[in-house]
Amino acid sequence: MKRLAALVLCTVALGAACAEKSSAPAATVNGSKIPTSDLVDELNAISANTDYLNGLQSNASAGGATVTGATPGSYDAGFVSQVLLQDIYYSLVHDEFAKRKLGVTDACRLRARNEAMLQIGNGDATKGEALLAKFPTSYQDVLVRRNTELLALETDLAGAQCGNEADTYYANHPDDFTKMCISLIAVPDQATADSVVAQLRAGADFATLVQQVSVDEATKATNGDAGCVLAGRFNASLVQVLQRANVGDVLDPIPGQTGVSILKLTGRQVASLDEVQAQADELASTAASQAFSQWLSQARSAAQVTIDPRYGTFDATTFQITPPTAAVDQGSSSPLSSASDSP
Repeated sequence: MKRLAALVLCTVALGAACAEKSSAPAATVNGSKIPTSDLVDELNAISANTDYLNGLQSNASAGGATVTGATPGSYDAGFVSQVLLQDIYYSLVHDEFAKRKLGVTDACRLRARNEAMLQIGNGDATKGEALLAKFPTSYQDVLVRRNTELLALETDLAGAQCGNEADTYYANHPDDFTKMCISLIAVPDQATADSVVAQLRAGADFATLVQQVSVDEATKATNGDAGCVLAGRFNASLVQVLQRANVGDVLDPIPGQTGVSILKLTGRQVASLDEVQAQADELASTAASQAFSQWLSQARSAAQVTIDPRYGTFDATTFQITPPTAAVDQGSSSPLSSASDSP
């Protein structure tokens, strides 16, 4: 499932603000209420951002989610149900965030804000920053808070700290950043390879055999030294062999497309974080996403959710809301107005 941070920017309202709001909940999640007032505030905040609204309308025209209802000043019922579903997800995240008593660093808040700008701008941070600034300050705070809680929970589930994920992952997973130092002899056929391996294991000098039989000119110039390479750059089966090997071991011959290679493990080195920063970022992000997906699956299964029937029908099995057939109007009969005694 996509991270919830991608959902927060998919809401919109049209027309005039709903000044009067019901205090009854639009939904209840494990006993926590999502008041209609919060939903209306969110919709009103976004409806006031004309540039963002126009972007959503363009996406709808290109095949995205429908925003407007069939009559002027109304919302598409399916769209509103998705807004509410989004809020249900964030309620689950908020409650778990609070349950774990997670702290939030300035670095985490900054990352959350930066990600919000990227999401609003569809990958363009400059555009996203301009659009974010056009939301009311209170709604900007909501977006950043939601994203911050999500990131903090996601990284905590993976045993890391939001804003310091790569450093933590690097410290906790040294095997992912260990370089394998090897020497190489390349020969043209299996029979020669078997003979070389037998000699090496019997105590023959590696450099001497390199000069006698190796057909790889690059490593021949270094007496077979092929340098130290991150384990991830080898194929998976070879990585497993290298990880099991002791320093000084000569591996079994490895057939290739143009010949056979004989490798000797000469050492192991843990790369510095500077060398592997991009890899650490990627692995930390992947670990956090996987941990969050597992938690979310369990949270959804255990969640007790009710919604006002005028917003649709909640299906606990699929964790989806089937919207009502009518659009959500802004008039007095709207579930978003004070005349309603539910959402």
